[in-house]
Amino acid sequence: MLMFKGKGRKDGKGAATPQPTAYAPSAYGYAPQPRAADLTVGDYANGVPNIRLGAMFGSLMRQLLWVIPLFAVGCFVAWILTADFKRTYTGEGTIMVQIGDEYVYQPIAGTQAQSSLLQTPDTITLNEVALIKNSEVIDRVIGEIALRPGGLSAFDARIAAKMARHPEGSTAYQLDYMELRKKMNDSFYVAARPKSSIIDMSFKHEDPQMAVSTLNALMDAYMSYRRTIFVDGASDIITERRKDTEAQLNANERRMASFLAGNQISDFDSEHKGASKRTEDLRASLNALRAQTVAAEQSLASIEDQLRQTPDVINLYVDDRASNRIAQAELELKQLLAKYLPSSDPVRQKQLEIQELQSLQQSNNGRATGGRRVGPNPVYQDLMRSRNTAQASADSLRESEILVQQQLNSVDGKLRRMTALVPGYSDILRERETLTTRLKTYLNKEQEALINQQQAASSSENVRVIAPASYPVKGRNMRMLAFVGASAAWGFTLFMLALFRVFIDPRLYAVPAAMPGAYEADRRQPQMPQMPQVYHDPIPEGVQSQHYAAPVGHHPQEYVPSSAEETEYNQYDPEPQQDWAQAEQRYLPTADGTYPAPLPHAMGQSPMGQHGARQCAPKNPYQ
Repeated sequence: MLMFKGKGRKDGKGAATPQPTAYAPSAYGYAPQPRAADLTVGDYANGVPNIRLGAMFGSLMRQLLWVIPLFAVGCFVAWILTADFKRTYTGEGTIMVQIGDEYVYQPIAGTQAQSSLLQTPDTITLNEVALIKNSEVIDRVIGEIALRPGGLSAFDARIAAKMARHPEGSTAYQLDYMELRKKMNDSFYVAARPKSSIIDMSFKHEDPQMAVSTLNALMDAYMSYRRTIFVDGASDIITERRKDTEAQLNANERRMASFLAGNQISDFDSEHKGASKRTEDLRASLNALRAQTVAAEQSLASIEDQLRQTPDVINLYVDDRASNRIAQAELELKQLLAKYLPSSDPVRQKQLEIQELQSLQQSNNGRATGGRRVGPNPVYQDLMRSRNTAQASADSLRESEILVQQQLNSVDGKLRRMTALVPGYSDILRERETLTTRLKTYLNKEQEALINQQQAASSSENVRVIAPASYPVKGRNMRMLAFVGASAAWGFTLFMLALFRVFIDPRLYAVPAAMPGAYEADRRQPQMPQMPQVYHDPIPEGVQSQHYAAPVGHHPQEYVPSSAEETEYNQYDPEPQQDWAQAEQRYLPTADGTYPAPLPHAMGQSPMGQHGARQCAPKNPYQ
């Protein structure tokens, strides 16, 4: 904790005299105890001296000497400036707008397409608000007011006088007219209620009757302007379009007749469809004939192959004598075995005979040998009959194919010629269909427009005036409100300026002198001089650490040198055994505000650095 607080002088004559702080005795001697009057904002916040609270209120009171006169002058000026503020009266009215045909797109030509947009009451009312606030509506109301008794002077005498001084059509007249329009537009309020089809309208004016009549005129002008946009003139436009469409349709009919006569066609659609159908039938017949012809030719080829492989003459009967002789020999062998042993000579001879006969039969590949009878082959004859039938069928199918191909070529040529005429015919037909549909639509729209125009002349179906303006509503005294607001703003500005001057007041930061007794008691506190750190080598040698113990009577956090350090220190101290109060005297300022010269060891001249070790100066616990 510092004993003194002060700033150096800027005139180059040395440092300013530090201001002492008050102290009171504590458990460890004399500790600083500031008075309550000397506490600052910094003391309450972070313990840092800043602004004295005791002087703040006094400085604020001193600012009233110039705040009160300036506040009075500002109030007087505000009263003068608000002299032209007058009480206004409000005329109020209400209309209801519902969805109508104008919010559903109905094309004049063609069918109505389903809209993907969702029409809500908010959307409709916002559109109507834009129509109500239209400049055309305000111009109509201004023209109506000009025709009333008193003219525009009853609405605004100042602007009417300015307009009367300039010729109509001049630039100055137009500027005055725009000013009049702006005033009426600013006084005219239109607001749509949320989630509703209701629109509230109001008009403010100094004259109560003018407020009511102007609002009613605005409502009437809006209804008239709305009919002009959505209803009037629609039937005339539709009639003109209908006549043009009829003329185009007549020209299209003449063009169609000339096209059919030039191509020798009575009915293009029926002939084109008939030729197309005939072509398809002939193509199907031709394909069927070709398939039958191919089948007949394949059958004929197969029969001819069979004929080439079938002989025309075959053996009708063959006498197989070898087989009969073998069967008879086997029978005789069985008879011999009944009489003789198998090893007897008769049995062996019969077996040898059988083997020879079998060898003879096998030498002829198993075919019968002997007498035979030959004749014509019946299979060959059947194949010849089938071949003749297939040949006749194939020839007939080829002739039919040639005839059908000729017919197909003729019909296909006609179809190709009509197909080439299809684009031109389709254009004419498409134009005629479009013109016919458009003409029907125009006829319907024309009738509807005439009916709507007759109905709109009396009233509108989806717009209703719920509450017209009848009685004005008395407004507030705007002069008093403006005067109070201006005075409050001026007073707040002066208050902020006064606070600014309070915080820049130099007397707010001055610290009063403490009690002399407390300062003298603080001077008796022992203060150990500081010893600088001396370095002789960049890498000092290690020194054995010393353990210190705080003696009795000293604060536990104070640094107390050991006996060895104190002995070495006293060798170079000129007054080692003097009282601490006398040693402190050399650090006190003199009468002229300067300090005495420091001790030799304070200037880094201590011979203790000759030992090559780094020495640490004891820290002053009061700094």
